[in-house]
Amino acid sequence: MKAVRFHETGNPDVLKPETVPDPIPVAGEVVVRVKAAALNRLDVFLRSGATSMPGFGLPHIGGFDIAGEVVSVGDGVSPERIGEAVIVKARVTGPQAHGRLDIIGIARPGGFAEMVAVPAHCLAAKPEAYSFEETAAFGCVYLTAHYGLIEFAALQPGEVVLVHGGGGGAGSAAIQVAKAAGATVITTAGSDEKCAKAIGLLHADHAVNYRTHDFLDTVKSVTDAKGVDVVFDPIWGKTVEKTIEAIALRGRWVVLGMVGGLHASIDVSKIMFREITLRGIIEFFADDPQIERALAMARRGLVRPIVDKAWPLDQLADAHRQMENGNFFGKIVVVP
Repeated sequence: MKAVRFHETGNPDVLKPETVPDPIPVAGEVVVRVKAAALNRLDVFLRSGATSMPGFGLPHIGGFDIAGEVVSVGDGVSPERIGEAVIVKARVTGPQAHGRLDIIGIARPGGFAEMVAVPAHCLAAKPEAYSFEETAAFGCVYLTAHYGLIEFAALQPGEVVLVHGGGGGAGSAAIQVAKAAGATVITTAGSDEKCAKAIGLLHADHAVNYRTHDFLDTVKSVTDAKGVDVVFDPIWGKTVEKTIEAIALRGRWVVLGMVGGLHASIDVSKIMFREITLRGIIEFFADDPQIERALAMARRGLVRPIVDKAWPLDQLADAHRQMENGNFFGKIVVVP
């Protein structure tokens, strides 16, 4: 089969289209013919060498947000599953995980290939109303948004949410999840065009171009200086000092990324005297009931991914470059 691998970390040029052996399912596994796989920031970090993860090794086939069809099964899996249209849950659990954080596309070969072998328990039904591209684009970011905003922040109707990075995958998902929960949404984005899309496509209530305006001014105006109830933060780093000032008494701050930098200086008294809850989340730790509750939003038509571009598999390097330069809105998808 065709796949895109990298044998060393570095710039996108290390991504090489190659012919590799077709996967063969062992007991308890299926082989999925990949119809689409979404690109995530973690794929870029792993390829560049900026970070690593348990089980990651070289050569590597990335891609942990996968949608496709079951084409073969291993022992112990019903042949009736062949032909199922599925979304792949990236985290392997139970005995097959061998007691470690075992992620398809990180510790195992992923979806940037024509086929991928996965444990049968990692499959869920593709939402009927979604295309395969939209299904792949749902995975990580909508689970993250639901996991952070609903499961942990316990977002309530009428509350105000600040979503940083509303033009990205996680941010665009969070806007939709927050609106479906009945919240008022303020979001930040890096251009007037992205702000317009956040309002027009995602129905954010307020969008702030952080390059030209201060989001803190908008927060104060919208909340009568009270502050927001919840922050959904895939940025961290350079935005931390102003973000603290934007949070209301007993506000909840959900951190899920660090594209703005790993380190930040925090005045702990502002956390203490406002009783702010600061919570870091990793969507891979979501359990099956939490994943199913997130997928229920897709099945009920409450949210729908925005696919900015679907790249051919052999142009995965160009997809990485697009993510790195920030010239996208929503999700970037790769199609074999």
